[in-house]
Amino acid sequence: MRRSGARRVLAGVLLLWAFMQAGWAQERKTIALGFTGRLSEPIAQSALQGAQLAIDEANALAAKRRSPLRFELLPQDDHGNENFAVNIARYYVKEKVAGVIGPWSSDAALATAAIYESAQIPQIGFTATSSQWTGMGNRMPFRVVGGTRELAATLAEVATRSLQGRRIFVIQSDAAYSRALADTLVENLGGSAQQIALARYQVGRRSTDFHAALKAAEAHQADVIAFVGLYPQARAFIDGANRTRTTARLLLTGGASNLSLPAPLELRLHVLEYEIARPHCPQWKAVTQAYQRRFGAAPTTYSFYAYDAASVLSAAIVQAGSDNGDRIATALHRMRHAGLHGTLSFDATGANAHPRYTLLRYQERWQAVEFFAPGSANARQEACS
Repeated sequence: MRRSGARRVLAGVLLLWAFMQAGWAQERKTIALGFTGRLSEPIAQSALQGAQLAIDEANALAAKRRSPLRFELLPQDDHGNENFAVNIARYYVKEKVAGVIGPWSSDAALATAAIYESAQIPQIGFTATSSQWTGMGNRMPFRVVGGTRELAATLAEVATRSLQGRRIFVIQSDAAYSRALADTLVENLGGSAQQIALARYQVGRRSTDFHAALKAAEAHQADVIAFVGLYPQARAFIDGANRTRTTARLLLTGGASNLSLPAPLELRLHVLEYEIARPHCPQWKAVTQAYQRRFGAAPTTYSFYAYDAASVLSAAIVQAGSDNGDRIATALHRMRHAGLHGTLSFDATGANAHPRYTLLRYQERWQAVEFFAPGSANARQEACS
């Protein structure tokens, strides 16, 4: 009798556990997140993979904590085109995504801002860096990297202090990001305490011919050439400078350290990236190893930026306990998130409150030489919390 009773108790416990499991499974809520970029390009694919890694980790943590929330990415290729980006924004509104990782370009971000604002869908930009985007008075845009205003201030400091430039030539494209960055950079250089001989040159956003621009830089007798065009143009610019054997110091930004460069390369080449010194952030190594195991390749800087964007967005949704955009935006404004680029928080406009930067120099490989916050008087190392 005792054995029979014990069996009945065990069967009851197992049945109750099964019902609880079934109920928990039925309550599971899948939250869709958008991801938009030029997905035909390998660099954008590496960013998507970085975002996917963060989502996988968020889902694993949710399962461990028995949370019903699960996240899935809905990636869309915007071809770097504003019209495609608008159509994708309307699709995401229809699909009721809780947030968007992107848009990729500043042009796309500006073109879609009103759509996402009206639908109350937060966007976490990780490549769209126009300060205008987060300065329009909207509540839904956020950015995990610095804006053009902060980047321009740091570029000016690097050009004049680190590279000792006195005859500076700025090459830009006609894209929104590039125009805004060049305008603010020139403004900062013009207000410098140093006597700066300054000139600038504009090319089309799809141009790969920089012969005329480099000739104009030579005529200016430039000692520093700041290239603030788009990432897809950077390799063509470096190839052109290599052919003309320019002796000016070259200063680039926006992911140029991901480029595979030709050999021999006798240029004095520098790039300013949106990050802190990796040795000071123990998360870098773990995330890099997880990425390599998952995707069989090394991550790019864009993988890390997108990882931070997806990580902070999913954390805000968990904190809000809701897929309501207004509640998510409130949670984002209150967050202090331990990201790969230091403690991540947002100011009242949604801009990164404390962007960090790294200056790298190319000597057969990229080597970090300075780490600092924008506008700092001296380079300073930043720790990852």
